[in-house]
Amino acid sequence: MDKVFISELKVDAVIGVYDWEKQVRQPLVFDLEMAWDIRVAAQTDDLMHALDYQAVTEYIERFVREQHFQLLESLLERLADGLLQEFGMSWLSIRVEKPAVVPQARAVGLMIERGIS
Repeated sequence: MDKVFISELKVDAVIGVYDWEKQVRQPLVFDLEMAWDIRVAAQTDDLMHALDYQAVTEYIERFVREQHFQLLESLLERLADGLLQEFGMSWLSIRVEKPAVVPQARAVGLMIERGIS
């Protein structure tokens, strides 16, 4: 399986369970791997047959800006569903970090995989 990836995509979001978190935008850092058969794109050298990572990036930025969640779990589940539907990939892995929210750690976060690998 071929994979397209996006590393360390930084997007500011309104996310959190505490009152102060609902009033500010906090940085989230995304890492994605997405299953995509690149053979046709490689043969034709045509973006129409590739997974357009710029379009994926813009989708994530728009989704995170327009949505407000309390939990990373909710954000990731809905984002994964949207990406699978919008771009037609068969599988993806998304990891998200919420930096500097726990003083003892550089970041907290989670990772999910959805689809058929």
